[in-house]
Amino acid sequence: MPAYDSIEYFTTNLPAAEGDFVCTLPDFPNVTIERKTFRGGPSDGVELFVLSNGSLSVYVMPTRGMGIWKVEVKQRNESVRVGWNSPVPFPVNPRNVPLDQPDGLGWLRGFNEFVARCGLESNGAPEFNANGTLRFGLHGRIQNTPAFSVRLEADAEKKEVRLTGRMFEGRLFFNTLELESTLTVPFEGASFRVDDVVKNQAARPAEIELLYHVNTGNPVADGGARMEIPFERLVPRCPWAAKNLETVAELHAPVTGEPEMCYYYELAADADGNTQTFLRNAAGDFGVTLAFSRKEFPFFCQWKAQHAAQDGYVTGMEPCINFPNSRAFEHAHGRVAVLEPNSSRHFGITFRFSTTPEQVAASSAAVAQLQASVAAPVVESQPNPDWCE
Repeated sequence: MPAYDSIEYFTTNLPAAEGDFVCTLPDFPNVTIERKTFRGGPSDGVELFVLSNGSLSVYVMPTRGMGIWKVEVKQRNESVRVGWNSPVPFPVNPRNVPLDQPDGLGWLRGFNEFVARCGLESNGAPEFNANGTLRFGLHGRIQNTPAFSVRLEADAEKKEVRLTGRMFEGRLFFNTLELESTLTVPFEGASFRVDDVVKNQAARPAEIELLYHVNTGNPVADGGARMEIPFERLVPRCPWAAKNLETVAELHAPVTGEPEMCYYYELAADADGNTQTFLRNAAGDFGVTLAFSRKEFPFFCQWKAQHAAQDGYVTGMEPCINFPNSRAFEHAHGRVAVLEPNSSRHFGITFRFSTTPEQVAASSAAVAQLQASVAAPVVESQPNPDWCE
């Protein structure tokens, strides 16, 4: 039986819901849809959809909160893997992720996605009660919440494939939230989009936090790569980040044992509130753009973990509605959002991939144009106590 209560296929040639399959669309042979379930080990029961259009393949896991494991992008005659080599080498079924581990770090036992959501009740650093017991674990529960409903649509008119999953996060006397996530892959081109809607199904207000952990490692992120982020305000999160502020945009080769570092931002945007960030490789012929609205994501976090490759060399571009501090700290500083009863909030990100030097130059120029619109960007030299715990 399926792992959720319903699956619908809106295209008549698609197979029945149960079982693994691979299919193509008759009129669009470059578009393929694959569905399979991992068997054995920590991955047992994880369901994976692979949506491909000839230019890219997106690997999404309804079992893991609609997280995107990786993306493979065609460049010339080869495929570039966009993701990272986590010390957790395979997708982990949420039942094998100890979110209530006493130190609050159990979330890391399943973390290996290119796109992982952090929330909904909380995200950021673990938080503990006065007696030392865990109150909120690292990065919340939604990434380890399986979809209870999945819908796959192939739309010949709009020329796109859409995979929609619905996750529920709630408990008696606390939040009653639903996240509906739709992944849209066009029939052609090296891009895709994620549109999420968080709904408060309760009769009372709900407090939420949300951050999108978008993680890239080798071969895209490595020594000589750059992360281009247009900003109005930039703050290093810790003294180590402050010490490395002059090289905030640059990535260096792996250094065994180097501590991670984060930087917090208010981004520059155009007149409509739209912004984008860009990660380019050292050769200048491949890049990843995240495009989104600052109205939906008022803050941004840049993560750099430049330790040994086998320890998980990675950098993160993280649109967010709060900074990844403890929930109590964010609440005290007014960054925990409130959803009124029966209301919802939309969050959308477009992912675009540059596969030629010309496309990389154009993507870089778009970010530079946003930065040029800021007359006096603020760079703080030390952690700010209003932003950094």
